Amino acid sequence: MLSITVELDDTWVEPLYEHVHHGRCLSLFEMARCELLREIGFPNEQLLAEGKALVITKLNATYKREVKRGTVTVTCDRAEVLGRVLIIYQTLLNERGKPAVELVIESVFMDTETRRAMELPADFLQAFNTWAAG
Repeated sequence: MLSITVELDDTWVEPLYEHVHHGRCLSLFEMARCELLREIGFPNEQLLAEGKALVITKLNATYKREVKRGTVTVTCDRAEVLGRVLIIYQTLLNERGKPAVELVIESVFMDTETRRAMELPADFLQAFNTWAAG
């Protein structure tokens, strides 16, 4: 499991509702996934330089509690590979450590030149599976 901690200040909060807008929560999940890529040795910048992009094909978010100002934790809990598809299960924990949002996200690799889905790079797959098993 990977987790990051983020301090949410007024810039994160939608004044009308006094909580973080659901779309902004997706940005928090993206921050954690980018950290996961760095942790396994494949930062997004490197992938793009190599002509590979990890693109989202599907997401399913369950909003359980409001996300408000304060310190939140965003996790990448577990992951799996189904063919060309990477599936990552994530959770956003509110300041009290309670699950506020749960996300299941599917991604595939795209060749940035052809703009087509591509096979998972073997070295990435090995690093990703090692992380997922750990």
